[in-house]
Amino acid sequence: MRKHIFLLSLVLLPFLLQAQYAKPVKNAHYTYRNHSPFSIGVTGSFAANDMIYTASEKGLFRPYLAPTAGLAMEWNTLKRIALGFDASYSMRGTKEGFATELLTSYTTTTFARVKYAMTMNAVEFRMPVTCYLGDDDNFRPYVYLAPRFDLWLNGNVEWERAYDDNSNPPLTYQTELTDATITPFDISAVVGVGLCHRIPVKQVQMLLKYDLSYGISVLNTFSEHEKNQDITFLGWGDIEHEELGKRYLQNLELRVTLLVPLWKHLKDACAFDQSPKKGK
Repeated sequence: MRKHIFLLSLVLLPFLLQAQYAKPVKNAHYTYRNHSPFSIGVTGSFAANDMIYTASEKGLFRPYLAPTAGLAMEWNTLKRIALGFDASYSMRGTKEGFATELLTSYTTTTFARVKYAMTMNAVEFRMPVTCYLGDDDNFRPYVYLAPRFDLWLNGNVEWERAYDDNSNPPLTYQTELTDATITPFDISAVVGVGLCHRIPVKQVQMLLKYDLSYGISVLNTFSEHEKNQDITFLGWGDIEHEELGKRYLQNLELRVTLLVPLWKHLKDACAFDQSPKKGK
Protein backbone atom coordinates (compact mmCIF):
# COMPACT_ATOMS: atom_id res chain seq x y z
CA MET A 1 0.00 0.00 0.00
CA ARG A 2 2.78 2.40 0.93
CA LYS A 3 4.55 1.51 -2.34
CA HIS A 4 1.48 2.49 -4.33
CA ILE A 5 1.17 5.81 -2.47
CA PHE A 6 4.85 6.54 -3.09
CA LEU A 7 4.56 5.81 -6.83
CA LEU A 8 1.40 7.97 -7.07
CA SER A 9 3.25 10.80 -5.34
CA LEU A 10 6.08 10.60 -7.89
CA VAL A 11 3.58 10.78 -10.73
CA LEU A 12 1.73 13.76 -9.26
CA LEU A 13 4.83 15.66 -8.08
CA PRO A 14 5.50 17.54 -11.40
CA PHE A 15 1.89 18.69 -11.56
CA LEU A 16 1.93 19.84 -7.94
CA LEU A 17 5.14 21.80 -8.49
CA GLN A 18 3.74 23.41 -11.65
CA ALA A 19 0.61 24.46 -9.80
CA GLN A 20 2.72 25.84 -6.94
CA TYR A 21 5.00 28.04 -9.07
CA ALA A 22 2.77 28.85 -12.03
CA LYS A 23 1.29 32.37 -12.36
CA PRO A 24 -2.19 32.70 -10.88
CA VAL A 25 -4.98 32.04 -13.32
CA LYS A 26 -6.60 35.34 -12.46
CA ASN A 27 -3.61 37.31 -13.80
CA ALA A 28 -3.62 35.48 -17.11
CA HIS A 29 -7.29 36.06 -17.83
CA TYR A 30 -8.22 39.02 -15.67
CA THR A 31 -7.63 41.56 -18.43
CA TYR A 32 -10.20 39.98 -20.69
CA ARG A 33 -12.70 38.94 -18.03
CA ASN A 34 -12.75 42.28 -16.23
CA HIS A 35 -13.76 44.25 -19.32
CA SER A 36 -17.36 45.01 -20.13
CA PRO A 37 -18.59 44.62 -23.73
CA PHE A 38 -19.03 48.41 -23.83
CA SER A 39 -16.17 50.56 -25.21
CA ILE A 40 -15.69 54.30 -25.63
CA GLY A 41 -13.07 56.32 -27.47
CA VAL A 42 -12.34 58.85 -30.18
CA THR A 43 -12.82 58.75 -33.93
CA GLY A 44 -11.69 60.84 -36.87
CA SER A 45 -11.76 60.64 -40.64
CA PHE A 46 -10.70 62.29 -43.85
CA ALA A 47 -13.23 62.27 -46.68
CA ALA A 48 -13.42 63.08 -50.38
CA ASN A 49 -16.87 64.69 -50.74
CA ASP A 50 -18.93 65.41 -53.83
CA MET A 51 -22.49 66.23 -54.88
CA ILE A 52 -24.52 64.31 -57.44
CA TYR A 53 -26.78 66.56 -59.57
CA THR A 54 -29.24 64.37 -61.46
CA ALA A 55 -30.27 67.12 -63.89
CA SER A 56 -26.75 67.81 -65.15
CA GLU A 57 -24.02 65.75 -66.76
CA LYS A 58 -21.64 68.65 -67.28
CA GLY A 59 -19.81 68.26 -63.99
CA LEU A 60 -16.13 67.57 -63.54
CA PHE A 61 -15.47 65.68 -60.31
CA ARG A 62 -13.32 67.80 -58.03
CA PRO A 63 -13.49 66.18 -54.60
CA TYR A 64 -13.76 68.46 -51.61
CA LEU A 65 -11.34 67.04 -49.04
CA ALA A 66 -12.30 67.64 -45.41
CA PRO A 67 -11.92 66.01 -41.96
CA THR A 68 -14.26 64.90 -39.18
CA ALA A 69 -13.51 64.39 -35.46
CA GLY A 70 -15.56 63.19 -32.54
CA LEU A 71 -16.41 60.54 -29.96
CA ALA A 72 -17.21 56.87 -30.54
CA MET A 73 -18.95 54.14 -28.56
CA GLU A 74 -19.40 50.43 -29.29
CA TRP A 75 -21.34 47.64 -27.64
CA ASN A 76 -20.47 44.04 -28.50
CA THR A 77 -23.82 42.36 -28.20
CA LEU A 78 -22.56 39.03 -29.55
CA LYS A 79 -19.17 37.57 -30.38
CA ARG A 80 -19.24 38.88 -33.94
CA ILE A 81 -21.90 41.61 -33.92
CA ALA A 82 -21.43 45.09 -32.42
CA LEU A 83 -23.62 48.19 -32.27
CA GLY A 84 -21.93 51.58 -32.38
CA PHE A 85 -22.70 55.26 -32.02
CA ASP A 86 -20.46 58.11 -33.21
CA ALA A 87 -20.97 61.84 -32.66
CA SER A 88 -18.67 64.09 -34.69
CA TYR A 89 -18.09 67.54 -36.04
CA SER A 90 -17.83 67.16 -39.80
CA MET A 91 -17.02 69.25 -42.85
CA ARG A 92 -18.71 68.38 -46.14
CA GLY A 93 -18.99 70.03 -49.50
CA THR A 94 -18.41 69.87 -53.23
CA LYS A 95 -16.46 71.56 -56.00
CA GLU A 96 -17.77 71.46 -59.54
CA GLY A 97 -16.99 73.10 -62.83
CA PHE A 98 -18.08 73.08 -66.45
CA ALA A 99 -17.56 75.05 -69.66
CA THR A 100 -20.19 76.05 -72.23
CA GLU A 101 -19.29 77.09 -75.80
CA LEU A 102 -20.95 80.32 -76.93
CA LEU A 103 -21.31 81.80 -80.42
CA THR A 104 -20.09 85.43 -80.36
CA SER A 105 -20.43 86.03 -84.12
CA TYR A 106 -21.04 84.09 -87.31
CA THR A 107 -17.46 82.80 -87.29
CA THR A 108 -16.13 83.00 -83.73
CA THR A 109 -16.96 81.32 -80.45
CA THR A 110 -15.86 81.57 -76.85
CA PHE A 111 -16.31 79.57 -73.67
CA ALA A 112 -18.15 80.51 -70.52
CA ARG A 113 -16.54 78.68 -67.61
CA VAL A 114 -18.40 78.14 -64.36
CA LYS A 115 -16.81 77.34 -61.01
CA TYR A 116 -19.09 76.21 -58.20
CA ALA A 117 -18.23 75.40 -54.57
CA MET A 118 -20.42 74.52 -51.60
CA THR A 119 -19.02 74.02 -48.09
CA MET A 120 -21.01 72.70 -45.14
CA ASN A 121 -20.25 72.26 -41.44
CA ALA A 122 -22.37 69.81 -39.51
CA VAL A 123 -22.93 67.82 -36.35
CA GLU A 124 -22.89 64.23 -37.54
CA PHE A 125 -24.26 61.07 -35.94
CA ARG A 126 -23.52 57.54 -37.16
CA MET A 127 -24.91 54.23 -35.85
CA PRO A 128 -22.81 51.44 -37.38
CA VAL A 129 -23.82 47.79 -37.13
CA THR A 130 -20.54 45.88 -37.38
CA CYS A 131 -19.91 42.23 -38.21
CA TYR A 132 -16.45 41.01 -37.18
CA LEU A 133 -14.87 38.21 -39.22
CA GLY A 134 -12.35 35.55 -38.27
CA ASP A 135 -11.24 34.23 -34.87
CA ASP A 136 -7.93 36.03 -34.37
CA ASP A 137 -8.11 38.15 -31.20
CA ASN A 138 -5.35 40.52 -32.34
CA PHE A 139 -6.40 41.27 -35.94
CA ARG A 140 -10.01 40.99 -37.06
CA PRO A 141 -11.44 42.26 -40.35
CA TYR A 142 -14.97 43.59 -40.30
CA VAL A 143 -17.75 45.00 -42.45
CA TYR A 144 -20.46 47.41 -41.38
CA LEU A 145 -23.59 49.28 -42.38
CA ALA A 146 -24.52 52.59 -40.82
CA PRO A 147 -27.22 55.22 -41.11
CA ARG A 148 -25.71 58.71 -40.92
CA PHE A 149 -27.52 61.86 -39.83
CA ASP A 150 -26.03 65.29 -40.67
CA LEU A 151 -27.46 68.40 -39.02
CA TRP A 152 -26.13 71.40 -40.96
CA LEU A 153 -24.73 74.23 -38.85
CA ASN A 154 -23.41 76.70 -41.41
CA GLY A 155 -21.58 77.01 -44.70
CA ASN A 156 -21.61 78.94 -47.95
CA VAL A 157 -22.08 78.69 -51.69
CA GLU A 158 -19.71 80.38 -54.17
CA TRP A 159 -20.40 80.60 -57.90
CA GLU A 160 -18.48 82.33 -60.69
CA ARG A 161 -18.92 82.57 -64.47
CA ALA A 162 -16.05 83.93 -66.57
CA TYR A 163 -15.62 84.27 -70.34
CA ASP A 164 -12.47 83.28 -72.23
CA ASP A 165 -12.56 86.31 -74.50
CA ASN A 166 -13.24 88.72 -71.63
CA SER A 167 -16.22 90.06 -73.59
CA ASN A 168 -18.12 90.35 -70.33
CA PRO A 169 -16.88 90.86 -66.77
CA PRO A 170 -16.96 87.78 -64.54
CA LEU A 171 -20.27 87.21 -62.81
CA THR A 172 -20.03 86.09 -59.19
CA TYR A 173 -22.55 84.99 -56.61
CA GLN A 174 -22.08 84.18 -52.93
CA THR A 175 -24.60 83.21 -50.28
CA GLU A 176 -24.63 81.62 -46.86
CA LEU A 177 -25.89 78.11 -46.33
CA THR A 178 -29.44 78.49 -45.00
CA ASP A 179 -32.76 76.68 -45.24
CA ALA A 180 -33.21 78.51 -48.56
CA THR A 181 -30.22 76.75 -50.15
CA ILE A 182 -30.25 73.29 -48.53
CA THR A 183 -32.46 71.05 -46.41
CA PRO A 184 -31.94 71.46 -42.64
CA PHE A 185 -30.50 67.94 -42.35
CA ASP A 186 -29.38 65.00 -44.44
CA ILE A 187 -29.69 61.25 -43.98
CA SER A 188 -27.19 58.93 -45.68
CA ALA A 189 -26.50 55.22 -45.95
CA VAL A 190 -22.91 54.16 -45.31
CA VAL A 191 -21.17 50.84 -46.05
CA GLY A 192 -17.59 50.10 -45.05
CA VAL A 193 -14.83 47.51 -44.57
CA GLY A 194 -12.00 47.63 -42.09
CA LEU A 195 -9.55 45.97 -39.71
CA CYS A 196 -9.57 45.96 -35.90
CA HIS A 197 -6.23 45.64 -34.09
CA ARG A 198 -6.04 44.81 -30.37
CA ILE A 199 -3.29 46.76 -28.56
CA PRO A 200 -2.53 45.57 -24.99
CA VAL A 201 -1.38 48.38 -22.69
CA LYS A 202 -0.79 46.91 -19.23
CA GLN A 203 -4.21 45.58 -18.21
CA VAL A 204 -6.11 47.56 -20.83
CA GLN A 205 -6.90 46.03 -24.22
CA MET A 206 -7.23 49.05 -26.52
CA LEU A 207 -8.89 48.56 -29.92
CA LEU A 208 -7.58 50.41 -32.98
CA LYS A 209 -9.94 50.34 -35.95
CA TYR A 210 -9.28 51.69 -39.43
CA ASP A 211 -11.76 51.40 -42.26
CA LEU A 212 -12.78 52.70 -45.67
CA SER A 213 -16.42 53.55 -46.35
CA TYR A 214 -18.74 54.97 -48.99
CA GLY A 215 -21.79 57.03 -48.08
CA ILE A 216 -24.60 58.54 -50.15
CA SER A 217 -27.67 60.62 -49.27
CA VAL A 218 -31.06 58.97 -49.35
CA LEU A 219 -32.81 62.37 -49.36
CA ASN A 220 -32.84 65.14 -51.95
CA THR A 221 -30.86 68.02 -50.39
CA PHE A 222 -32.51 70.79 -52.44
CA SER A 223 -34.58 73.04 -50.17
CA GLU A 224 -38.28 73.72 -50.58
CA HIS A 225 -37.39 77.28 -51.66
CA GLU A 226 -35.25 75.89 -54.48
CA LYS A 227 -37.91 73.39 -55.53
CA ASN A 228 -40.53 76.15 -55.65
CA GLN A 229 -38.09 78.54 -57.40
CA ASP A 230 -38.53 81.16 -54.70
CA ILE A 231 -34.87 82.19 -55.07
CA THR A 232 -32.88 83.26 -58.13
CA PHE A 233 -29.91 80.92 -57.63
CA LEU A 234 -30.85 77.35 -58.56
CA GLY A 235 -28.80 74.21 -59.01
CA TRP A 236 -25.41 75.11 -60.46
CA GLY A 237 -26.24 78.60 -61.67
CA ASP A 238 -28.65 81.44 -62.14
CA ILE A 239 -30.37 80.20 -65.29
CA GLU A 240 -34.00 81.09 -64.71
CA HIS A 241 -35.53 78.02 -66.35
CA GLU A 242 -32.86 75.51 -65.42
CA GLU A 243 -34.12 72.04 -64.65
CA LEU A 244 -33.41 71.50 -60.97
CA GLY A 245 -33.52 67.72 -60.64
CA LYS A 246 -32.21 66.31 -57.37
CA ARG A 247 -28.99 66.69 -55.39
CA TYR A 248 -27.31 64.01 -53.27
CA LEU A 249 -24.19 64.12 -51.13
CA GLN A 250 -21.69 61.30 -51.58
CA ASN A 251 -18.26 60.69 -50.04
CA LEU A 252 -15.43 58.21 -49.80
CA GLU A 253 -14.07 58.23 -46.26
CA LEU A 254 -10.98 56.89 -44.49
CA ARG A 255 -11.65 56.59 -40.74
CA VAL A 256 -9.55 55.73 -37.67
CA THR A 257 -11.15 54.89 -34.30
CA LEU A 258 -9.49 54.18 -30.94
CA LEU A 259 -11.67 52.40 -28.37
CA VAL A 260 -11.03 51.48 -24.73
CA PRO A 261 -13.26 48.83 -23.09
CA LEU A 262 -14.78 49.89 -19.78
CA TRP A 263 -13.97 47.93 -16.65
CA LYS A 264 -16.59 46.00 -14.76
CA HIS A 265 -16.67 44.70 -11.19
CA LEU A 266 -16.42 40.91 -11.01
CA LYS A 267 -18.48 39.17 -8.38
CA ASP A 268 -17.65 35.53 -8.99
CA ALA A 269 -15.28 33.32 -7.04
CA CYS A 270 -12.33 34.12 -9.29
CA ALA A 271 -12.57 37.89 -8.89
CA PHE A 272 -10.05 39.71 -6.76
CA ASP A 273 -10.04 43.11 -5.12
CA GLN A 274 -7.31 45.57 -6.12
CA SER A 275 -8.51 48.38 -3.84
CA PRO A 276 -6.02 49.57 -1.17
CA LYS A 277 -6.39 48.05 2.27
CA LYS A 278 -7.06 50.12 5.35
CA GLY A 279 -4.02 51.01 7.38
CA LYS A 280 -1.66 50.75 4.39
